[in-house]
Amino acid sequence: MATLVLSTVGTVLGGPVGSAIGALVGQSIDQQLLAPPRRGPRVGDLAVQTSSYGTQIPRVYGIMRIAGSVVWATDLVEHEKTAGAKGQPDASYSYTVSMAVALSSRRATSVKRIWADGKLLRGAAGDLKVGGSLRLCDGSEDQEIDPLIGSIEGIANTPAYRGVALAVFEDLELAEFGNRIPFLTFELEADEAVPSVGSILVDASGDLLALDTVNRVTGFAAYGQSIRNAIEPLVDAFGIQLFDDGEILRQPTEAVASNIGSGEFGNSSDGQAVPSFQREQISPSSAPAALRLTYYDAARDYQTGEARASAGEQSGREATQELAAVLDAGDAKSLAQQILSRAWARRETLTLRLPPSRLGLEPGTMLDLPASPSRWGVEKATTDGFVTIVELKPAGTDPVPVQADGGRIVSNSDMPAGPITVALFDVPNVLGPLSSTPTVLLAASSAMAGWKQRLVDIAFGGQQLAVETTRAKSLLGRSLSVLAGGNADLIDDENSVDIALIDADQWLTSCDDSALAAGSNLAVLGSELIQFGSATALGGGKFRLNHLLRGRGGTEWACSGHASDELFCLLDRARCRAVELPNWVVGSSVGASIAGSSAFIVLTGESLRPLSPVGLWAELQSNGDLLISWTRRSRLGFAWVDGVDVPLGEATELYRVVIAGALTAIELSASEQNLTVPSPRVSPLGVGPATIEVQQIGDFAASRPVQITITL
Repeated sequence: MATLVLSTVGTVLGGPVGSAIGALVGQSIDQQLLAPPRRGPRVGDLAVQTSSYGTQIPRVYGIMRIAGSVVWATDLVEHEKTAGAKGQPDASYSYTVSMAVALSSRRATSVKRIWADGKLLRGAAGDLKVGGSLRLCDGSEDQEIDPLIGSIEGIANTPAYRGVALAVFEDLELAEFGNRIPFLTFELEADEAVPSVGSILVDASGDLLALDTVNRVTGFAAYGQSIRNAIEPLVDAFGIQLFDDGEILRQPTEAVASNIGSGEFGNSSDGQAVPSFQREQISPSSAPAALRLTYYDAARDYQTGEARASAGEQSGREATQELAAVLDAGDAKSLAQQILSRAWARRETLTLRLPPSRLGLEPGTMLDLPASPSRWGVEKATTDGFVTIVELKPAGTDPVPVQADGGRIVSNSDMPAGPITVALFDVPNVLGPLSSTPTVLLAASSAMAGWKQRLVDIAFGGQQLAVETTRAKSLLGRSLSVLAGGNADLIDDENSVDIALIDADQWLTSCDDSALAAGSNLAVLGSELIQFGSATALGGGKFRLNHLLRGRGGTEWACSGHASDELFCLLDRARCRAVELPNWVVGSSVGASIAGSSAFIVLTGESLRPLSPVGLWAELQSNGDLLISWTRRSRLGFAWVDGVDVPLGEATELYRVVIAGALTAIELSASEQNLTVPSPRVSPLGVGPATIEVQQIGDFAASRPVQITITL
């Protein structure tokens, strides 16, 4: 007796690899498809990142999400930034790391998304959400040594990792991960087209298998202690049958022998009477009533999905099967139904004894018989003398596509990170509590829709300070027209200015006069603080602003001298960051930089200045004395409240008064909001026009001067 299904086919292929495949072949045809769990890869196995010796690197096909193995890394690199805020050294620290992660022992084409601790680190557009850079060494056989690894380890000590696809991070910022290396998973593409199951099995076996099946999976990672462990899940799930033809393991021929009639049944080699056929069917309880198939669902960021199939109204046990491959929900549902259908079909066995003319039948051959069902497949073919004995199983039906929904997940927002624009504003302290140190406002925006907090380097006097942007993107833009000069005492309905926001999807809104009085729509344009009551949309992120309040917060000095292309920013505590700097920085340059964008200003300390006095008045008396008076304002509050004096906002009340006449000038001081200059001090100034200038002297700076001209 000879058999065409050899469980010892390893002796043909040679060595332990052949033995492993041979065992697979024998079981793939002879045993129940829903067998007890084996030791092949399981769903979830690739979600564990490793960095130990001896760890297997999978062969990736299609698109998979895998963790990989860290094969090289630097120590954490510490970056210190020191600022002298409030006269005391203040150091901040950040950390970066460079490392290489082995992803596949097969050539890869690209790395798509990357997750760090479950959060999106790299978007589909290829943008890293934190600082650093990434490159892919694709694993080709002529792969060169990575320049970073070679520069650190030395060319002679650095392998090229040929045949291994590597993701190499350089100076990856770790602040968002608690200054530690995060747990990484990668969406890796190894084939540009969706691979067939047949092509995967041929490659994973080292061309020891020959088959061509039309079944496809979106992604698969072959790994395990043997070839059998690596590819067994695909063989089982798709019901692939293999046999040894004496040279290679291949799929049976799909030929159909359709002329077998009942007259060919019941042959005997010794002339004894034998049954025409033997038909056996085991109990329905041996087959599962339902099947749950787990898989990776690409539509749910490669999380584990589950498809369920049931055998009608049958009651009984429920089987589970894992397939560590990427499928969509519909394909997984269809596959689960196919697996369950095969399990029920294999309950029945038909044995025929055929004449010598049928000696060529081999496993996998389809037979059309005068029986129900009519289509049967050869499972086993043996010879007894000149009699061909075949064991048959009912042939499966062609799969029918089904619709299924894999469910929903709360996925990470993947807004591509575009170029960032930063701006610094040296304006009166309008957003925060009174400060004893100079404060600048940091604004940042991007033309892209997405936004997340980022670290900005603030540089001054040879020192640096790392500051985070606000959680919300600033409403930042530039002027398209020139705002003409205006009066700070009345609503300006004569002038307007056109603004283009950096993010064209952002919006400016109008408000009524009551809201203006309450401080709404406060913005900085150039150096002037304005409020706008009307914002007319012009399209494409452009707005025309009018019905203006000018010179807010004591910036009436900046009401004239505007230009086109000035910076504009809506002042909002949630969208602008107040950054305190040391007092000694006043008068020097301050810069902000992030991701290739930078901004610089010369700090004048506007947040420390008292507001300029208003209502300056002077009159020369008949006795020659000069009477001068004014009204102070306060940086603690900009609103005029009837019947209530504004708070001083300084430790002492002090003013500098400078009078410049035709012949000379004098400087006086006052502790009240008026001053009488006696005649003997006025006379030396000379006769004619004279300029009077008053400044309030604050704790840390003087106000901008207010000035009038009189005739002496």
